Amino acid sequence: MSLRFAILTALTEKSSTGIELARRFDRSIGYFWPATHQQIYRELDKLLDAGLIAVLDCPEPPGRGNPRTFAVLPAGTDELRDWSLQVMDAPKRRDPLMVQIRAASALGDVDIRPLLREHLQRHEARLAQYVDIERKQFADGLDPRSRMQLMVLRAGIATERMWVEWCRESLAALE
Repeated sequence: MSLRFAILTALTEKSSTGIELARRFDRSIGYFWPATHQQIYRELDKLLDAGLIAVLDCPEPPGRGNPRTFAVLPAGTDELRDWSLQVMDAPKRRDPLMVQIRAASALGDVDIRPLLREHLQRHEARLAQYVDIERKQFADGLDPRSRMQLMVLRAGIATERMWVEWCRESLAALE
């Protein structure tokens, strides 16, 4: 997947300025597809050049204090629709923690319990954050779009629960 489709998705949900889009990434999409503000602005320019998005008309010329608002064009919708139906291979996970544990095993004299405790705390915090989002944003009756957003959130919740359980089991095994 590329940032291109994450941005097309966000703009399909709501036309936005670059800064609004970056903030939305910080609060939602960025949990599973992180991007820096600089990456988002570069990709917006590429999407403009490709004719997949457009800048909405505004009474004043774009500039500082008067940002451009982007919207998806029909070609962008078509590309997003085609992409959303493609079956993709599961991504290969790169996880430095797993390499650190293998390194500790190879060295034989490294205590990884502090590292595991730190990861446990981080995953517990992320899990609490996701559960809080679910409680606040999905308490009312759900339309089909909201149900799909909730499915994504629940995948994150399940992932964090798995990591919390794994960290606890690993710490117990090392005690």
